[in-house]
Amino acid sequence: MSSRPAEDNDILNDPRVLNLDRVVFIGRTFSEYMAMFNLHPFQLKGLSVLDCPSGTSSFVAEALSSQYQLKKVIGCDLLYKEDDANKLRNRGKEDLDYMIKQLSQVPDLYNWKIYSSISDLYEARNNAFKRFISDYELDRLIGRKGDITTHRYIHAVLPKLPFGNATFDLVLSSNLLFYYHNMFDYDFHLDSILELIRVTSKEVRIFPCQKPDATFPDYFDKLLDDINSRMNNNISFQIEKVSHEFRRGINKMLRINKKE
Repeated sequence: MSSRPAEDNDILNDPRVLNLDRVVFIGRTFSEYMAMFNLHPFQLKGLSVLDCPSGTSSFVAEALSSQYQLKKVIGCDLLYKEDDANKLRNRGKEDLDYMIKQLSQVPDLYNWKIYSSISDLYEARNNAFKRFISDYELDRLIGRKGDITTHRYIHAVLPKLPFGNATFDLVLSSNLLFYYHNMFDYDFHLDSILELIRVTSKEVRIFPCQKPDATFPDYFDKLLDDINSRMNNNISFQIEKVSHEFRRGINKMLRINKKE
């Protein structure tokens, strides 16, 4: 992992921003993923999908449902090295409580049409968390220890992933890159996105591509230019507005496609 940059005190002290002092281990639901990434379940049929980082999202567990007919779905996260789900359960509960406490101090920053209240938000995040933990425990019971080919939850740390080139058709990455811009530097973003591109045969979607104050990072255009150059101009970029807008103004996704 690249070195951590100096903190952006302007944003850290900005009352318009939810300030977190660490990357929180929380998650979203399958339906939230569809909204965050401008997807419809029928688009996933027959695809191999990577969720990175997956956190405590229930996306993988829910996507396994036969009605969606995915070819394969994998979640990876730096905390998935734990075989003891109780450690993840404790970390997830702690981080969820912490996030809710911090958010409670700035409720006006959020759009309460998606969730009716903070308690409603907590219930949604907790339901995703419980679905994830249950599936994680099952995965650790049936998979062979140390063999990533038998697991759907895999320990991995950006910007280096334990997958071969073009392993997945679609890679989804939510609520890490750009959003935690003050914790990860330019090189980390460049190397991580190049790695996400490496492991897909078709497409990467990143949400959000904005900072917590809903603006784009100052280096955003340079980053895209550098990625394009490193990929020999064999990719295309598109910034899409998505239907998911819980934090007011944060509704932009970066879509990266490999050219055939």
